[in-house]
Amino acid sequence: MEKPSPIRRCLVIVCYGAAGLLATGAWRDYSNPNGWLQKGRFEVTRLTRLQTLMTQAPDTLVTANTRIEIYLVQRRLVLYQNDQILLTAPVAVGQAEWQTPVGQFTVQDMRTNPIWRHPITKEAVGPGPENPLGSRWIGFLVEGPYHIGIHGTNQETLIGEAVSHGCVRMLERDIRSLYSHVKVGTPVVVKP
Repeated sequence: MEKPSPIRRCLVIVCYGAAGLLATGAWRDYSNPNGWLQKGRFEVTRLTRLQTLMTQAPDTLVTANTRIEIYLVQRRLVLYQNDQILLTAPVAVGQAEWQTPVGQFTVQDMRTNPIWRHPITKEAVGPGPENPLGSRWIGFLVEGPYHIGIHGTNQETLIGEAVSHGCVRMLERDIRSLYSHVKVGTPVVVKP
């Protein structure tokens, strides 16, 4: 690939700078209908719009440094944000023939009040107290017809056991908290 000449690089910088100044001027005209020149004293309230824009960071920035780590032997899930623990919770994991897969994944699917389909009989169970998925689903792996994820449960007494078909089960209060902190794309690390 050919490196651009110094003159061309300077022209690109000047063009971007000019575009930025034009955008700033247009925003100033929008926020100050009287134009660039102000009559009277400077008012602090003029900065309110800029401050509001700055405090409303998009979700991708808020959750950018968020990750889920699941420790199978300890049967524990830890949610980190900026390397600080936001949540630590006990979990149930996959049983001997349906072990929870180990590795690095990402959240691929999130659902509220999901419909559960039995992995063998294919029988469907809708939302409600009989649903083994509880009220939230956070899917992180699809292997053929099988979907592996983190979800609530209608059998909270089994938390801490190896009883699922590969999924990670959580108490309802914990899955709701976890669900509110993650987005599609959040890393999920499953460790032995």
